[in-house]
Amino acid sequence: MRALISRLQLLRDQVRRKLGIMLFDRHRTSQPIDKEQLQHIVFLRTDAKFGDAFVSSFIFKDIKVHYPNVKLTVVTAPNMRDLFLNHLGADSVIELKKRPSYKEITKACIEVGECDLLVSLNLNLKMKDLFFLNQCKAKHIAGLDDSLNAVDIKLGAATQALHFAERFGALLGEIDVPANPHHYIIPQTESSTHCAQAFINTHSLLGFCVINAYGSGNARKLNAHSVEKLVTLVKQDCPELSIVLISAPDTFEQTEQMIKEHQLDAIHYNVSKTIFDVASLIAAAKFVITVDTAIVHMASGLRVPQLAFYNPDPANFNQWHPNSDLAITSMATHCAVPDINALNWLDVEQKLAQLILKNKDI
Repeated sequence: MRALISRLQLLRDQVRRKLGIMLFDRHRTSQPIDKEQLQHIVFLRTDAKFGDAFVSSFIFKDIKVHYPNVKLTVVTAPNMRDLFLNHLGADSVIELKKRPSYKEITKACIEVGECDLLVSLNLNLKMKDLFFLNQCKAKHIAGLDDSLNAVDIKLGAATQALHFAERFGALLGEIDVPANPHHYIIPQTESSTHCAQAFINTHSLLGFCVINAYGSGNARKLNAHSVEKLVTLVKQDCPELSIVLISAPDTFEQTEQMIKEHQLDAIHYNVSKTIFDVASLIAAAKFVITVDTAIVHMASGLRVPQLAFYNPDPANFNQWHPNSDLAITSMATHCAVPDINALNWLDVEQKLAQLILKNKDI
């Protein structure tokens, strides 16, 4: 049933996309970017994904080094406003919810005004994304869909084999900006540092690792059985190491129940309120065990060792693998419906032992 629903949703999106191209994909005159007159760059980031934001977090700082007077605007979901505006270096944020109406898109484009470059590196532009590109008064549009007439800076084929951070690096190359795609900015605040340290003190954690079981969609979520096996393996190799499970608001109760029902020898980071609180906890951990999600990129940016689990999707892994020499990965086995719980547990056990051996004395 899940496979059938996924196919129907894909078909629906394909039909809408074709209609969007017919209605909104206008031809753009191809002219070189006038780098001497670069004044305003806009990033369309309505995906509301923290992982995507972290792997591209270096771009604002790198641009400002070479174009200190350029205005950097981000169009993003309301919950991402603080991150981009107060921590990553955007000059302006225009809020646009993840599923906006056409009226709201038009209003946002009016608020953006004229810009020299609009950047939309979403992999699969949908009908409303195409409408935004049509309505925005941009001299140039950079994107990954080389087939679109609206996109005159075509980065799809040229960057196909690159990690997503390096795709943003290639974008900066178009405006002659040297990029630092391995230098993520993972913000922490005074409040988040205090939150994590208070939790560590309360539980007398002299050394601990973090386990994150939750990714986007059911295919990237570890069940209680898998988490129990991970806890057992960690304790088997390093009994003195404490284990902290992290969660989001929608998985809070699930984590509490998991620890209670399976009598896990683990503690829940139940005081966490923000993504910054999570960052501060990860920064203090010896290592992280996580599924393919934003936590992978947070650990990479914070230079914390990790074991990351991925479904067998070469294209996804190529673009979103841990951008860190401190990371180890393990791939789930192939299933008709992707399931991160279909791990090769012998491989997991070997790599976890390797991770613990390298980092338990840090």
